[in-house]
Amino acid sequence: MTDVRFLTGGDVAPGRESGSGMFGEIAGHFQRADVSFLNLENALSDRGELLRGKAVYHRGNPAHVDGLVEAGLTCVNVANNHVFDFGESSLFHTLEQLDRKGIGHFGAGRNIDEARESYIAEKKGLRFGFLGYTTTLPTGFTATPSSAGVNPLRVHTAYQPKWNPIEYPGVAPAIVTWTDPVHLEQLRADVAALAKRVNIVIVYVHWGSSMTPYVHDFQREIGRTAIDAGAHAVFGGHQHVIAAIEFYQARPIVHCSGNLLFDKWEPFFTDETLKTFLFGATIGDDGLRDCFLLPANNGVGAPPRLLPRHEPLWQEIVDDVQAHSRGFGTRLVPRDGVVEVVPG
Repeated sequence: MTDVRFLTGGDVAPGRESGSGMFGEIAGHFQRADVSFLNLENALSDRGELLRGKAVYHRGNPAHVDGLVEAGLTCVNVANNHVFDFGESSLFHTLEQLDRKGIGHFGAGRNIDEARESYIAEKKGLRFGFLGYTTTLPTGFTATPSSAGVNPLRVHTAYQPKWNPIEYPGVAPAIVTWTDPVHLEQLRADVAALAKRVNIVIVYVHWGSSMTPYVHDFQREIGRTAIDAGAHAVFGGHQHVIAAIEFYQARPIVHCSGNLLFDKWEPFFTDETLKTFLFGATIGDDGLRDCFLLPANNGVGAPPRLLPRHEPLWQEIVDDVQAHSRGFGTRLVPRDGVVEVVPG
């Protein structure tokens, strides 16, 4: 069986006028991959009205679908906290355009059954199944049996005093997080069922906390549950900054590779949001191997670009990912134009 070249990257939220040339030189890297996907952070539609109470919002336009086609992407995740910013008509329009242009999608739909559906692609004799979830759930975004929305993974948060607050008033609490047991069991069942239909299962989860690389307990719980159920890799986004890469049962969990193309510069963004990377691997019927990353610069109103090794930002990205990943035992080894990602 022939090996499959796999590539993915950070969150994509276009807001420019045209989709042509949207990914610049990086498009060629996705074109050369046999299987690739990205998280599409916003709807690509001029329809719908901004949902009431949505202070932070994003939207693209229909022309941006052409940029996804130009890059030759296999599919996109649409389970996140912005794809529904402009309501049902905007979401439906986006999904219709993706269907028309041959870009697969997963993670949202006209009801919860559609939102939970996987996307399946076949390449070189291997069947790939993709599932998308989000733990970031603005009011009204969750799909139900009778309403459109995204595929939810609900998370609970508790704030526990570290010390006696009478003796130590004002001390910051410990933050404890866990996934809702019903939702976690649904994830487990979804992955296990898909694993019986395909050779390779890839799970994407929109998770974590914005503007911090910190890996919460619930992220590790979700990632490990998915792999125990049969997933071969888990990828995450939403933080807008690069985070750790860990391996569980020799299978990668990439907590966040940052923003790959994000045209709207939010007031809380910093220079850290300019750091990103592509994550690639070779895939056989036994899963992902020879994992690597390619440091890149986030595209803000311009195409993202891969960084040459001599640029200081290249080393900053490698150092940051290594620092975040060290606690998980993961090592980064620069070699032959890429940075190998090695399990501990």
